[in-house]
Amino acid sequence: MALYKLDKYYPNYCNETLACFGIKDFYVYAKDEFIGSVTNVLVDGNNGRFRYLVIDTGFWVFSIKVLLPVGLASVDYDHKRLSVSGLTKEHVNNLPEYKEDFVIDNDYEERVRNVYRSLVTITDLSRFYHATTYDYTLEPYFYEVSDPNLKMYEEQLSIWKKSYQVIR
Repeated sequence: MALYKLDKYYPNYCNETLACFGIKDFYVYAKDEFIGSVTNVLVDGNNGRFRYLVIDTGFWVFSIKVLLPVGLASVDYDHKRLSVSGLTKEHVNNLPEYKEDFVIDNDYEERVRNVYRSLVTITDLSRFYHATTYDYTLEPYFYEVSDPNLKMYEEQLSIWKKSYQVIR
């Protein structure tokens, strides 16, 4: 399952969707503490679903980029803000760094999920994790989009992907 940056997966997303996808540059907060800002969205190449928000921690924690599973974010469009319930500086400090040239594999994603698992009420699945058999749909609390605007964009990506394949 290859992951693509939104603008690489769907280069004309601003021109062809109902409105330009406006979550880039939203501010990310844990409780009332600023963490960073969204710089991109990673899309599942197989189905067009949003998987991660790429967060630039800015001046905080030495300005590294980290991934945030989309299902954990609460979106406030009026204030251009994402909130993540229960997230702390310690969580962010424990996340593996994301670099633009990374090819994200299952092991890297598992390192990301392990940091966030304490934010959701689950039984630890890490002892069942195997890179060759893991399916991210086993953990919908990380990847299921509940925000209506994000869902709309996912649906538009899915429609675009299907029509793009027909045209090709």
